[in-house]
Amino acid sequence: MAITEAHKRANQKWDKQNMMTLGVRLKKSDAIAFKEYAASQGRTANAILKDYVFSILHPERDVENPSEEKSE
Repeated sequence: MAITEAHKRANQKWDKQNMMTLGVRLKKSDAIAFKEYAASQGRTANAILKDYVFSILHPERDVENPSEEKSE
């Protein structure tokens, strides 16, 4: 089922109000190496960075091993 133009506009409006993009500038060689690392892990660079940010903001949630309890 195709998304209607009205639905696209509603999605864009919600994203504008609720989402923000963070960026980082790296040397090309470092960026390429990181993307290659992510691909070797079967993940995207965005997914790895997003998980890292969540691990800082919400340390009680273990993103990689949700069933494992963290020792204190």
